[in-house]
Amino acid sequence: MLILGAIFLLCYLGVRPPAAKPANAPANQFSAERAINVLGRLLDGDTPHPVGSVADDAVRSRILVELVRLGYDPQVQSAFDCNDYGNCAVVNNVLARLDGTETSPGSGAVLLAAHYDSVPAGPGASDDGASVAAILEVANDLRSLPRPRHSIIFLIDEGEEAGLLGARAFVDWHPWAKEVRAVVNLDARGTSGASLLFETGTANQWVIRLFKESAPRPVTSSIFYNVYRRLPNDTDMTVFKSVEMQGANFAYIGNEPQYHTPLDNFANVNGASVQHQGENALAMTLALANSAELTKPPEKDAVYFDVFGRHLFEWPETRSLKIGIAASLLLAVQIAVLFWMKRMAWREFLSGLAALIMALISTGALALILYRVLRLTGAIPVNWVAHPAPSRIAFWVFALAVVVIHGIAFAKRARFWGLWAGVWTWWALGGVVLALFEPGMSYILQVPVCVAMIVGLPIVAFRKDSAFGQWLAGIIPMAAAAIVGFTPLILLYSALGVPALALIAIFVALVLTPLVPLCVDLGDADGLLAVSIPGVPIIVTGLAMFAAVVVPAYSAQAPERVNLQFWQDADSGKAQWVVEPESGKLPVPISLAASFRMGRGDEIPWDKSPAYLSNAPAQDLSAPSFTVLDSAVIGNKRQFDALLRSERGAPAAAVMFPPDSGVEAVHMEDVAVPPETARVRNYFNGWYVYASPSMPARGVELSFLLPMGKPVTVVVIDHSYGLPDAGQFLTNARPLTAVPSGEGDLTIVSRRVQLNP
Repeated sequence: MLILGAIFLLCYLGVRPPAAKPANAPANQFSAERAINVLGRLLDGDTPHPVGSVADDAVRSRILVELVRLGYDPQVQSAFDCNDYGNCAVVNNVLARLDGTETSPGSGAVLLAAHYDSVPAGPGASDDGASVAAILEVANDLRSLPRPRHSIIFLIDEGEEAGLLGARAFVDWHPWAKEVRAVVNLDARGTSGASLLFETGTANQWVIRLFKESAPRPVTSSIFYNVYRRLPNDTDMTVFKSVEMQGANFAYIGNEPQYHTPLDNFANVNGASVQHQGENALAMTLALANSAELTKPPEKDAVYFDVFGRHLFEWPETRSLKIGIAASLLLAVQIAVLFWMKRMAWREFLSGLAALIMALISTGALALILYRVLRLTGAIPVNWVAHPAPSRIAFWVFALAVVVIHGIAFAKRARFWGLWAGVWTWWALGGVVLALFEPGMSYILQVPVCVAMIVGLPIVAFRKDSAFGQWLAGIIPMAAAAIVGFTPLILLYSALGVPALALIAIFVALVLTPLVPLCVDLGDADGLLAVSIPGVPIIVTGLAMFAAVVVPAYSAQAPERVNLQFWQDADSGKAQWVVEPESGKLPVPISLAASFRMGRGDEIPWDKSPAYLSNAPAQDLSAPSFTVLDSAVIGNKRQFDALLRSERGAPAAAVMFPPDSGVEAVHMEDVAVPPETARVRNYFNGWYVYASPSMPARGVELSFLLPMGKPVTVVVIDHSYGLPDAGQFLTNARPLTAVPSGEGDLTIVSRRVQLNP
């Protein structure tokens, strides 16, 4: 237990970012204090600055001033582009470059990128202002270093929060994009934590080796990328990879409740996180820019992981299956020797196989029960709660208790070698399966298996058992499993939140199953020792569960996300207050402010999120317009040219086509809107949504095709940020433990327009 505790502590410290360097640090080293000073000048307060806003224009102007001050010649790329969510807007990207020593055509360049726009609900100091400031500090550091071999392009783009529009505009329209061979992208999903290399390009062995050689504190794992690519999340790196750029994507993910809220402010910027982010950016950018393989990197993937944030291990992905098979064969030989020497019987081996399976099944079933209890008691109403430590401790320690209890329960039947062989048989088989289907995850099983086989070989070869030999055969591979397994498990909550608690318990149990053979002595023990070893974790689990229920789910620094809306239907004149609580439950102060009912209503069929509605007084607000400018028959379809416009000057507007409309070939401002994917259609409940998050006063033109012969009624909306004056009572009713997030509070006006193809 002491060994496991020590390894856990080292892993926990390994994912802590380094201390911020002061402003007087050497000019060729990254200084978080210098970067944060720059950030203060860029933000000039905590004003949200979404794409296309006056506040965003001001931030862009300050970025240009900083680049000129550093001796660069910046430029602004202004372009209109669209994403596959139907969002289209004019974006203004800031670019600068540092030419390398190789400037011939085809010499290639490295892109260092971050976005400067924020969500409407928050000032975006960490997402992604701190990364912008880090880029400017890196640009300053590079002035004191030898010129790199390849050019470095700095891209500080606009419109990432509106759907990666700035990155799309760069790769679609800017001539420098054709030079880029690799990207270092910086982002954040929170306000603290270590800077994680959580995503790479499709041929990452080259990048990982450069990161291994250059980064002073590498925190990464090929598991991160395998998990991330299954999440419905995107960053600008998604766009860069779509045009086959290689590279590295860095982000920190601590204090997630503050992400995309007003609490993502300058006061909550974490200097240590900025330091780690900047160190990684400087090291990785220089390593790529000086690489002889930049223009033609090896097309190989790697399996990789760090140990304690200090050492990075990697090998070719293609080697994983060979490792798995070799370890399995060596295990088979050792098991055969144990049978031949009569040190293990078939009954003991089969019992050992059953021990691991039963431990995992029991952990999973009981973890789901514990999770359900916490849900029913209101302890975990949202994905990230204010005080997650009790819940996390409960599920970790609970898994330990289940593993130990199963080890004791199977001890007499399986004995040491039966449990040892049973555990490692499953690990070896799992390593082979992962190597076949998910090689990036295979190391978490294969490394401990290889250690177990190497340690076990001389011990199994001896004809006589010794207590010390068995202890070594159990403790060393158990330590290896903890070393490679604890770090991703520590970060899993920050990545996925409370829905991952039961999953965390199962994986903790898996990582701890090498402990099972060491429980044999406990099975033979009597009295206090036999009871206390599993009893202490059970007591700790109970106390942690009690604490999780007692502590508040929200706080002023980790609030619930609660958005407020005023929605007016211009056709009927009906107006409503709409409250969208993240938990699905209406906060008591808001429930007392008006008479609310649960539901969305037929007028918002594209939005499936839970909401509460209450009648509101109608306001004098002009409805958005969707005017048909021209139409023509093309085959069995009719092409429409229309103008979408906010008559009241709202900053955003959209037109929604119902699921059965058959709309296709949509262009906005003559730019093709990518066809909707199944993921996008599901997001909007089957509706086709085409929006401009930075609506110009003149409006935007759309062209599209509809099938002939069937009228289609579209819904046109515009929205502005904040509630009308009549909604001040509702804003005042929102408790201190609740904040707007994402798009924040909105005033929305809608109308219907019938199109007759």
